[in-house]
Amino acid sequence: MRNLILAKSVNVVTKKYLGKLILNKNIRIALLFLVLLVLWFSSGFLKTDKEEVSENTFESKISVQAVALKGEVFSPRLSFRAYTESNRDINLVSKVSGEIIALNAKEGDYVEAGASVCTINAEDKTAKLEHAKAVLVESRLRYEGAIKLDEKGYQSELVKAQTLSDVLRAEALVKRLSLDIDNLNIIAPFSATIEKIPVEMGQVLAVGSVCASLVDLDPIRIVANIDFDDIYNVDLDSRVFFEIADKPLTPAKLQFISKQSNDATRSYRIEAVADNTNMRILAGLPAKLVVEMEAIKAHFLPASAILLNDQGATITKILRDDIVDSVEVSILGEEKEGLWVAGLPFESLVITVGQNYVVDGDRVNIEISDR
Repeated sequence: MRNLILAKSVNVVTKKYLGKLILNKNIRIALLFLVLLVLWFSSGFLKTDKEEVSENTFESKISVQAVALKGEVFSPRLSFRAYTESNRDINLVSKVSGEIIALNAKEGDYVEAGASVCTINAEDKTAKLEHAKAVLVESRLRYEGAIKLDEKGYQSELVKAQTLSDVLRAEALVKRLSLDIDNLNIIAPFSATIEKIPVEMGQVLAVGSVCASLVDLDPIRIVANIDFDDIYNVDLDSRVFFEIADKPLTPAKLQFISKQSNDATRSYRIEAVADNTNMRILAGLPAKLVVEMEAIKAHFLPASAILLNDQGATITKILRDDIVDSVEVSILGEEKEGLWVAGLPFESLVITVGQNYVVDGDRVNIEISDR
């Protein structure tokens, strides 16, 4: 009986001891497996992060095209809307009344200075002049006789003064009638083109009536109105050009700058003149007046290289080594092939393709292009 109880006790103790050993072994295995699993995951994450960094680094090396530029001498130009005007124009008016007996030119004719355009009938003006000349001779004889009598003491001062007055009156009449006869021919005061003749043969003109309109187109004037912020960039010594109907720029000479602004527009009138010997440039045409400013250093870029930043400023992206950098620039002028800008370093590597896909600080692969 005692042996049976002892055997049971030993069996119970053995089971408990073996159970603890098995439990402790399972825990160790589980802990070891957990540690290995954590290490495996950790190594996997680290490896993935490294690969992502490597991939990102590879992907950030975007390829761009760039052109190497150096600053050039450029004269900025101010361009203004303008129009052409005749050098001068005039209405020829009659200074005497009478019937037109001759039209010596027609509309569109070019007449030289001093040429007769209209002729008015003299009527009795020639006869009146001859009579006035005879009266003048008589008056002078009377005056000479009065002087001789006065020297002998037989003539009063009053009579002598009256005869002198008659002489002066006769001279004035002769002069006026001579002018009337001269004015029978209405002449061109300067060489010009006849723009309009509003009268006909046989028409009677009153004093002040228009016989013809003349227009002088050589030189031609180019007129523009400029804003106050541009007026100090223009002076009479500035080089100026004008353009009409997309024709090449033609040199001109600035001859007038207004000293007072227009009350309505607050703009200033400037005028330039240009040779128009062949009369090909007409008055009243729309034009562009270009004023050349002082020469400065600038760069010529394709229009695609000019961008706007978030603040609305014009910028150009350049490369410093292989790193992208944005530089603010100001546009000085434009041509068909691109824009002139100021603000870049004298020697610049300007991105011309791919500039929209890179930001400041990016490292890029560079492909140098000619333009």
